[in-house]
Amino acid sequence: MSIKTRQTIIVTRLGTWLEGISTSYWFIPVCMMLLSFCFYALSLQAMAYPMLSEWVVAHLPDVSRDGSHQILTTIASATITATSIAFSMTIVALTMASSQFGPRLLRTFMYDKGTQIVLGLLVSTFLFCMFSLHKVSGNEPEQAAMNLLSGLSVVLVTINTFAIVYFIHHIARFIQADEVIHRCYTDCLDDIDNHLPATLNDADYMAIPEQLLGESAFKIDLNFPKTGYVQTVNIDELLSTDIEGVEGLDIHIRPGDYVFPDTPVITVHSRYNHNSAKLSGLLENIVLGAQRTPIQDPEFAIGQLVELALRALSPGINDPVTAISCLDKLTACCLAMSKRTFPAPCITHKQNQLWIKRRTFTLDSVLDKAFNQIRQAGRTHMAIGLHILSCLKTLLHYLPSQTNELVVTQANATYELVMSTSQSDTDIHKLERAFTPFK
Repeated sequence: MSIKTRQTIIVTRLGTWLEGISTSYWFIPVCMMLLSFCFYALSLQAMAYPMLSEWVVAHLPDVSRDGSHQILTTIASATITATSIAFSMTIVALTMASSQFGPRLLRTFMYDKGTQIVLGLLVSTFLFCMFSLHKVSGNEPEQAAMNLLSGLSVVLVTINTFAIVYFIHHIARFIQADEVIHRCYTDCLDDIDNHLPATLNDADYMAIPEQLLGESAFKIDLNFPKTGYVQTVNIDELLSTDIEGVEGLDIHIRPGDYVFPDTPVITVHSRYNHNSAKLSGLLENIVLGAQRTPIQDPEFAIGQLVELALRALSPGINDPVTAISCLDKLTACCLAMSKRTFPAPCITHKQNQLWIKRRTFTLDSVLDKAFNQIRQAGRTHMAIGLHILSCLKTLLHYLPSQTNELVVTQANATYELVMSTSQSDTDIHKLERAFTPFK
């Protein structure tokens, strides 16, 4: 394997790792804790300059050793108490979110940088006070150092006070259903910008029809001995494969799929009967993980909105208004995706003539994922059926004409499901009128 290929694989795996730590509550707080130590060290180092030391003594109030010790102790005690309360509030919010919106929506909550920064600010202020206490508790500490450390601690606790007020407001707003739906919608728009169209270099690759893919003498199946969700597939490196005799690759998975052990993941089409061990390096271009991620999966955020709607339609919650809001956002996402170019299922490298056949995301699959489960779960809710038909009417008007058949199929399925339940004559009349554009 070439050095460039290994570097690309490392970058891909690094992106997967960064995605994992971005949804954790430890990375940013730990970084801020390290910065607090650096800030403490720089503050003491600044006292080595006579002019700065004289300025501190002249402009900051003089504090005695006992007074500085008491200030730092009070701030440290108050900060660690506030930290425990903030963590407790966070856990309570996550518990409520898990029970009301679904456990897979926790990623949206944990990705929030505001919460991570507030938690990091609290713990880093506590550490700064502890470092300062160690300094002022020594033998005959410098007056300028005591003044500076005490003053900086007061400044930090003032910032923390505002941060706690913001944190309470932020948590209270963040657990509202409309806010969660809006965040999932913005995540979906970000995914669209990142993944559609596929980031392929047109100078090196081009789409080809499947009929042009030739038959090879040998077909070698490659599989993983382990299981997991496909997080990334490095198409660029797979297309740059330079193994002798390899003519094409048939990739049976796409990001978001679950891989079972010993099932074919890649079928290598070659003129020579290579040993599968020689070709196993191709599997390094596919990253598996314990869960789905949005790194290369444009349907990930769609699935989150669908899960929100299904949770709202469950008998325990029975909140069709939330489901209707999700349908509005899903319709907007479908309209946004319809203006983008989806990856071609068959592509070839212009230089080495290597081709790849793959499973890709299409607008049809997005529409099915957006409406199928909600239609089935909301069959007893006339309001849900009517709103689905209203959303489909919008899609019928603005989507490309080649998707009309799929939209009409969705409308027919919705109409049949709702009509199969007991409805009043008034509701049936409304349903007939809503279904009229699809006849």
